[in-house]
Amino acid sequence: MSPEAVDPAPADPDAAVPEPADGPGSAGSDGSQDTRGLGPLRIAVLVVAVAFLAGAVGWALGGRDTDPLNATDVGFMQDMSLHHEQAIQMSILLLDKDDVDPELGLYAVEIIMSQRFDQGLFNATLDRFGHPSAPGDTVMGWMGHGIPADQMPGMASAEQMRQLRDAGGAEAESLWIALMSDHHIGGMHMAEQAGERGQDKTVVGLARGTKQIQADEVLELARYRARHDLPFPDGFTDPVEHPYVQDRIEEMQGG
Repeated sequence: MSPEAVDPAPADPDAAVPEPADGPGSAGSDGSQDTRGLGPLRIAVLVVAVAFLAGAVGWALGGRDTDPLNATDVGFMQDMSLHHEQAIQMSILLLDKDDVDPELGLYAVEIIMSQRFDQGLFNATLDRFGHPSAPGDTVMGWMGHGIPADQMPGMASAEQMRQLRDAGGAEAESLWIALMSDHHIGGMHMAEQAGERGQDKTVVGLARGTKQIQADEVLELARYRARHDLPFPDGFTDPVEHPYVQDRIEEMQGG
C-alpha cells in the first residue's frame, strides 16, 4: 500500500470499472440499484447451489483410494482457510454496525457465506486424505519461503482491525472496502500459485475460481465506492489498478 492518500473514485465509475457478474449491488432491469435483502427465494437458490457444489466435489474426491494432493494443494487449502478467517471477521465487524448502508452489508453477508463454505470444503478435503487443516507455525512454505501467518499478503494489521471496529458510517464503509480489496488481492496471489502449481484437478479448479471471484468482488466494491463517492482511506491506493484486477477486466472485455 502507498503511504499517501489518493483521490476519490473517478467521476464516471461505470466507464472506469466494468460490470462483473451480478452481485448484491447490481442494477435491476429498469436501471435502478437493487438493494433488497437476501429474500427466501434467493437464499433457497444459494443453498441448493452450495449443496450441489458440495456433492459434486464430494463425488470427485470421495472415490479415491490414494492421496491425490501435492504440497501445493495441501498448503493452499490450509493457508487460504486461515486467510479467509480474517475476511469473515472483517465482515462481521461491518455487519455489527447500525450506520452503514444495507447494500454494502449484503456484500459482507455473501463473503461470509462463500468463505465459510470454502473453509468447510478445504477442511473436509484435507481430512479425507489425512492432512491437518491448520498450516502450522508458518504459512506459504509451499510457495518457496515460509512466513508468519500475520505477514500473509493482504492481511490487515491488528491496528487496522481496531480502526475498523471503532469506525462508523461512511468512514467504516471506506475502510472496510479498502481492507477487503487488499485482502482479496492477497488471496489472489496464493490462488494464482495454486492454480499453476497444484496437482489435483479439483483443487486447481477451486484455486482458479477463487482468483476470478475475488477479482470480481474487488470490482463490485469499487463500483460501490464510486457510486457513493467514498474516498480512499489514507495509505490505500486504487485496487482496480492492480495487475490481477486489470487482467480480469481484460478477460471481461474479451481480451
